[in-house]
Amino acid sequence: MTIPFDFFVLAAVAAELRAALVGGRVQKVQQPSTNEIILSTFSKAAGGRRLLLCVDPHAARVHFTQIKRDNPTQPPGFCQIARKYLEGAWIEAVELPFPDRVLHLVCHTVEGERVTLICELMGRNSNVVLVSGTNTVRGVLRHGGEREMHHGAAYKSPPGISTDAPFLSKFAETESALRPEGELLQRAALGQFSPHSIQGADGHTVGVWAFETKSVVGFPRESISVALDTFWATKLTEKAEDSAEAAAERARQQALARVEKQLAELEKTFAEAALADKHEECGNLLLAHLAQFSKGAESAEVSDFYNDGQTRTIALDPKKSPHENAEAWFDRARKARDATEYATRRKVELEAERATLQTNAPLPQPASAGLAPRGYPGAGGGGAGGGGKPGGKKFEGHKIRTLTLEGEWTLYIGENATSNDYLLTKVAGPKDLWFHIRGVAGAHGVLRTNAHPERVPDAILRKAAGLVAARSGEKHAGLVPVDYTERRYVRKPRGAKPGQAVYTIAKTIDVEPQGM
Repeated sequence: MTIPFDFFVLAAVAAELRAALVGGRVQKVQQPSTNEIILSTFSKAAGGRRLLLCVDPHAARVHFTQIKRDNPTQPPGFCQIARKYLEGAWIEAVELPFPDRVLHLVCHTVEGERVTLICELMGRNSNVVLVSGTNTVRGVLRHGGEREMHHGAAYKSPPGISTDAPFLSKFAETESALRPEGELLQRAALGQFSPHSIQGADGHTVGVWAFETKSVVGFPRESISVALDTFWATKLTEKAEDSAEAAAERARQQALARVEKQLAELEKTFAEAALADKHEECGNLLLAHLAQFSKGAESAEVSDFYNDGQTRTIALDPKKSPHENAEAWFDRARKARDATEYATRRKVELEAERATLQTNAPLPQPASAGLAPRGYPGAGGGGAGGGGKPGGKKFEGHKIRTLTLEGEWTLYIGENATSNDYLLTKVAGPKDLWFHIRGVAGAHGVLRTNAHPERVPDAILRKAAGLVAARSGEKHAGLVPVDYTERRYVRKPRGAKPGQAVYTIAKTIDVEPQGM
């Protein structure tokens, strides 16, 4: 269960924003991801604050945040528009025009124009829209959906918006029923909020609410933003951990399928080995009857002295001489017997591995990472979180560390500027993911995606970003912003120093540096 972001929570956020932002200015606008906008603000009342507006359909919310994110190298289109109107603008008001999950941040630009940043937090219809004058749309964060808004069009309110009675979640309705009628609405109108984090039956935080709770266990927080920021940081971390567990299970199932396939192939080897004696008999019979057939024949019928002189038909290769055909049968017999020895040993190893995988135990580490089969931890050098030796003939002497994440994802990290160049120009494929810490000198990372970057789990992205962050000047920081993008969007400028690169499209994630 997750407590939804309802009207009461938004009202508490709006009250906090009014106290902290009205009379202040917008200093910087950022768009760290497709669904997020961050406004860096300053006011005499609250000093410098960062306001997060997130319109992810599953995590829509507005609150102050402690997570620091720098500007992307090439800001997306909406961010550029928002910067044009909002950077330097005075914040005039924070309004809730409807008793629903819509917040208006009213500003005056440096030219004196009135603009409003509208944040709609309504599930799949969530959006951020910038309007000016008489509700003329200047920019839209998310396009599509039931409304198609574009520059210059008239702004339309979200479908299904509550205009009379406040929008209340089932949780809010339950809490309201336990109090005198109208109490919570009256407290909201007076700004008498008491932010609480909600505790689930298992002791974990399941959400945030604007008041003390009566139907569930809650504990007070110093502000609604602190409660929301803390809750979502934890929830997103848990989501990443769940993704990591799912990735581990996929790796286990893939490894199990590979083991079963190899065992099936071994059965074919054993079946061929059982015919080794017959193959040798064919070779001996051909040697005994060389004079009876010539090159070009596709078969030979000979007297079978292994079977009381009955006739045996032996297949021949018409391109080979009679003697070469006999040797071919002997070779086939030798290979079948040699394969039997190998297959017997390999079957024991595979059956032991299958038993381990079927018990959901961790995947076994190969003895030699360099010889690890695809899909195993260690493939490509070094286990998950471990470090393969940098350099070597594979990278023409460049110091590049190879790591394997969750058994199936290979990450390369450059150890110096020239190695970073080599990674970018010689190692990375067009759709591999390239990582670099935002605005600080440090290592480049390349994550192999097999031409499908969209399939990389969030947990792997965060793990790779954390490992790259650990090889930068911010390795001792708490949270570090790391940019990542497909290799095709990265280039080395002509005449640039080793290790320098520019990129046009990127996403940013804030991670803790992780040791190798």
